[in-house]
Amino acid sequence: MFFSPALVIVLLTNRFYMCFTINIHTNRNAIEQRFNADGSVLDDFDFRYFYRAFDQPLIPVISQDAPEKVQLMQWGLIPRWTRDAEHAERIRSGTYNARAESLSEKPSFREPYASKRCLVIIRGFFEWEHRAGSRIPWYICHKEHPLVALGGIFDQWQPPGSDISLQTFSIITVRANPLMEKIHNTKKRMPLLFDKAAERTWLDETDTRERLERLMTPYDETLLSAWTIRNLVAGPNADPYDASLLDPSAYPANGKLF
Repeated sequence: MFFSPALVIVLLTNRFYMCFTINIHTNRNAIEQRFNADGSVLDDFDFRYFYRAFDQPLIPVISQDAPEKVQLMQWGLIPRWTRDAEHAERIRSGTYNARAESLSEKPSFREPYASKRCLVIIRGFFEWEHRAGSRIPWYICHKEHPLVALGGIFDQWQPPGSDISLQTFSIITVRANPLMEKIHNTKKRMPLLFDKAAERTWLDETDTRERLERLMTPYDETLLSAWTIRNLVAGPNADPYDASLLDPSAYPANGKLF
């Protein structure tokens, strides 16, 4: 897939500021048991320790219209009304994440928020702290549950002249909790994390806008674990199958190892 030089610069810069990198290194059985959903689509899925949004990977998702099964959707929402491929790439460069506060306002998000909500399945996610001019990578996961769900929205777009429809999604972000404020200390945002009860509500077609809005709050920081890791996951040669990417690594106060 071709990206213009300007777009590449935007993506490489923005990857440090929002929820653009996640971990889903698990297996079909674990996902089926955790979400009580058919995971047959995962038989040939390539489970990795990290996926980057700007690579537009396929990610396991449970959607509002088919909560009984896991689907694979591409990261970077393309609205159904998108004109052509060029328009699609321009839009999706800004839809890897969707701010909770503007879901009802943005044309790309308004309709999916109303009727096309989804759960994005992850083990954990990565964020970068700004410290003394350096970017320090952190890994964040749940203390008790090896798999969790992020709140998302999705849409389906059929490119002109094609018989194949693309299902794409965006991860919703909310204001950071105290832990994430220290880590994501520039934008102070975090992905929308759910407990099991909230997952059911998010997918419920009958729930009101007011109840959905009450779900979009920072997750309890006492239920999360977070530690600094080696500055490898953002590099072009990072190995997505290397478990040691998640190993703790300490940084001095100035943020520089050397």
